[in-house]
Amino acid sequence: MDFKRYRCDLQVRFRDTDGLGHINNAVYHSYIEMCRTQWLDDALGCGIFTEGRRIPIILARTEMDYLKQAHLHDRLYVELFISQIGDKSFHQRYEIKSQQQTIAVAKAVLVWFDFDANQSVSIPDDKREIMRTYMPAD
Repeated sequence: MDFKRYRCDLQVRFRDTDGLGHINNAVYHSYIEMCRTQWLDDALGCGIFTEGRRIPIILARTEMDYLKQAHLHDRLYVELFISQIGDKSFHQRYEIKSQQQTIAVAKAVLVWFDFDANQSVSIPDDKREIMRTYMPAD
């Protein structure tokens, strides 16, 4: 594959698990959120980690498929890539993995947003070019 995948290593916490001893399904959405916000900051330079900055993006949709169980002592990571870029929105794909297998796969639709005008706007060309480096060729 000739495109970048962004990787986030995860710290699985005891509170992430449920009464059955595996990671609760809702926690996986927090894992992809963490990867998404780190990627926005690291790759696009528009993250929340700089004082006084607002991410110009809203989350429009997520979906997730759970493939395997994961537990407290598993070493997990998320890989992120871009699957589609439109005029005002783009789609991210995520794979949550352990060293041995894929645990879950997810999708998110994100929309470039102008909070002052309270409306979606076109993705800036420089950001679109960066996104393309994270997108597989057809």
